[in-house]
Amino acid sequence: MLKVSLFLHVLAAIFWIGGMLFLTLVIAPFLRTLDDPRKKSEIYQIVGKKFRFWGWIAIAVLVVTGPINLYRLGVTPEVLMDPAFHSTPYGKAVLTKILFVALIVLSSTLHDFWLGPKARNSRRFSRFAMILGRSNLFIALVIVALAVLIRVGGL
Repeated sequence: MLKVSLFLHVLAAIFWIGGMLFLTLVIAPFLRTLDDPRKKSEIYQIVGKKFRFWGWIAIAVLVVTGPINLYRLGVTPEVLMDPAFHSTPYGKAVLTKILFVALIVLSSTLHDFWLGPKARNSRRFSRFAMILGRSNLFIALVIVALAVLIRVGGL
């Protein structure tokens, strides 16, 4: 069970972060080459909505498999609540990752379901949506770095 859960967790993370990188490093620069602002917006809306659907599936897989992985690795709810666990390098890395995961789920929700729709008709909101989207990519990369640190023993 642990191996399957870990595989699905890593696969979902690859998909989600890869998609964010693709949007930022490929789609956005391509759209800057187009002159028609309406066409740019239309393309980004189509691509963004398609990615949003699959991205939230990936997030759901991550949110389900993360706790399963922790539990199978011996990090039970009791361990998470133990102050002694918080003082270990491993515990610090796990707790920091959990905090960043909560942050990115919250900020992704804000981006995808509130700010993104407002950005369709507003340059101001569009700018904020871009900044938040790139911030989410940064947070996701921090989460990957924390996962690596967890694997090698912690902070």
